[in-house]
Amino acid sequence: MNKFTLVVLSAAMLFAYPAYSAEPSGLEIMQRVDARDDGDDLMQQMKQRLIDRRGDVREREMASFRKDYGKDSKSITYFLEPSNVRDTALLTWDYDGVEKDDDQWLYLPALKKVRRISASDRGDYFMGTDFTFEDIKQVPELEDYNWSLIGSDMLDGHDVWIVEGKPKTDELKKNLGYSNTRYFIRKDINMYVRVDFWDHKGQELKHLVSEEITQIDGIWTAMRAVMTNVQSNHRTELEFSGHRYNTGLSDSKFSERMLKRGYRGE
Repeated sequence: MNKFTLVVLSAAMLFAYPAYSAEPSGLEIMQRVDARDDGDDLMQQMKQRLIDRRGDVREREMASFRKDYGKDSKSITYFLEPSNVRDTALLTWDYDGVEKDDDQWLYLPALKKVRRISASDRGDYFMGTDFTFEDIKQVPELEDYNWSLIGSDMLDGHDVWIVEGKPKTDELKKNLGYSNTRYFIRKDINMYVRVDFWDHKGQELKHLVSEEITQIDGIWTAMRAVMTNVQSNHRTELEFSGHRYNTGLSDSKFSERMLKRGYRGE
């Protein structure tokens, strides 16, 4: 076989067998999570159960609304029951990127006062739950973390990426309350189904599991979420219902005036 024939065969093999496609980076996977279709807006009902180490249960009912503004989003959540938390409300303006800090306001009706949540407070726990103010956002601020793809696995019958996110600075670790996070992301729908958290000292802290994932109006939606704190042996269970996507929610719903006014239905 002469040299010319070898060159022709080599070229033919390149076309027959395309170059190996490298796996996406951790950041690219998280960007897919951030960009997945979750509707232009959403309204839903929520039931919350707080379960302590003795098994005692406190139950709450809530209503929440979210609307996207390009890569930014706004959301508001109202507590409806029981009476000791009724009309408490949280308003979040979640901005893309780190150039501008997200805005959050908590209205406490007993004090008739709005508390602004600063960036340094976002690691504080929200209303006695196992969720921090930062956890409430659907996707963390990607630029706050160094992201690494550390592998893939099967979880509940689905192929998942395992992506690790470590806060970039010690100040961020302190503000967020985490030294490390690990996301398990379904490859078929770009949605995380589990998140593991370690505290700022590097100790295992808590786990978030999304359950009963189904399509509603063509949008993949978790019907339950459970956050378990392994240090306090306390957990928060959330059940979601009454989902309504893409109804054209008014911009006025996401204002401080509406925060104080309380829930008035749709």
